[in-house]
Order: sequence, then C-alpha cells, then structure tokens
Amino acid sequence: MAKTSGLGVRLYVAGYDLNTDVNAISGIGSSQELLDVTSLSKSAMERIIGVGDANVSVNGFFDNAAGRSHAAWTSNSNKIPTADQNVILTMGTSRGDAACGFVAKQGTYNVDRSPGNAIATTVSYDLADGNGLNWGVVLTDGPEQTDSSATNSTAVDNGASSSNGGTGIISVESLASGTATIKVQHSADNATFADLLTFTNVTTRASERVSGGTTVNRYVRIQSSGTFSNLVFVAQFARL
Repeated sequence: MAKTSGLGVRLYVAGYDLNTDVNAISGIGSSQELLDVTSLSKSAMERIIGVGDANVSVNGFFDNAAGRSHAAWTSNSNKIPTADQNVILTMGTSRGDAACGFVAKQGTYNVDRSPGNAIATTVSYDLADGNGLNWGVVLTDGPEQTDSSATNSTAVDNGASSSNGGTGIISVESLASGTATIKVQHSADNATFADLLTFTNVTTRASERVSGGTTVNRYVRIQSSGTFSNLVFVAQFARL
C-alpha cells in the first residue's frame, strides 16, 4: 500500500465497531520524552530518550442504540470505563494493510450540542500498559471478518522473518454460538504453520492483547478454531 486517502481508516475499541458513529480521528500516534543532558562543554543541546506515550482523540456522533458508541463509552455501569481498552486503528480495509494498536485508558467522554448540528461526541484514549503503540498489519479482511466456522485465513507475507517476537490485538464484536479460539500463527514457507500467539477463548464480545515469541517467520496468519458460528472480529499484529 502506497500513499492513500483516509477512506479505509477504521476504529475498533474493546470489541466495539465504532465506525458508524465516528467521523474524525485526531492525532493518533506516539511520542517520547527527550531529556536534556547538555554539559558545559557543549555548544548545542544533547538529549537522551525518556519514557514513551501514545494517544488518540475521536470525534463522532451520539448514538444510544444497543451496542453502539454510547454503550462503548459508558460501559462501566453507565460511566466512563476504568479498565484497559484495546484500541485498533486500521489504515485500510484489506488483509495486510497497515494498522496500529495499543492498550489505553479512556480519559474523556464529552457531548456537545450546537444549533444546526447533530449531537456530537469527543473521546480521548491514552496509553495505559507501558508497552507503547505498535504499528503492524491487519490479519483479518474487511477488516471486520466473519468466520462462520473454524477458519485458516490467508497469510500476510512480511518478505522476511524477524527476531524480536510479536504482539497482537483482537477485537471481537460478536459470536452467534459456541466457543472460538483465536491464534496468530506463523510459517517459513506459507505451507506449514505453528502457533505464535493464543488468545483467551471467546464466547461473547471481547478484546485482548497478547505478546510473545522470539523468531517470527516470514508469513503470519490468523486462525479461528473450535465449534462455533459467525465469529465477527478484527485482528492486528505487529512485529517487535
């Protein structure tokens, strides 16, 4: 994927598909402290790296329908969630497109009503788990994919292996019946695959971040297994 418009940008948080209620994403990205260590002997600044951070602001519309944005943003007994929120933002809608993900806390939920406009909302998410924002790829197609039963999805070709492990986030919107197990698998030849990351078994709306491994082979895919019907989910994976 080369230069692109914003037409393929999609947002998924904690098992919620927010794309019908969000109209703008502001400034998702990473930052890091630059610590001044300039000595007397220098005539220009010296800096070293401090701690990192990540955040995103989301603008949208108030939607009180079941399972929509108001439910997501007040999912803590009708208050702002205090638990970690797994955030996935995709730059396209096809498997292999660039995507980023991080574990965040929801900091705000503001509602604004002005004349001549629909009721608007603004929500902010800030890094929560100390692991930063990771850029990688979408492993599902759509990117919201429906597996009617156990499925080995098409692999994404990285062109080469990597040696620092990987991290993955899933956002499961729904499961019609049964129990599904979701795994990230990898392969050196796109024929024989081994498990790399395994998520907690899914029975309903869910979201999780899992990291691990050392060598990650050239090809990576998402696999769903178990006895279930109509698993609707998004998966993002990043090499570390």
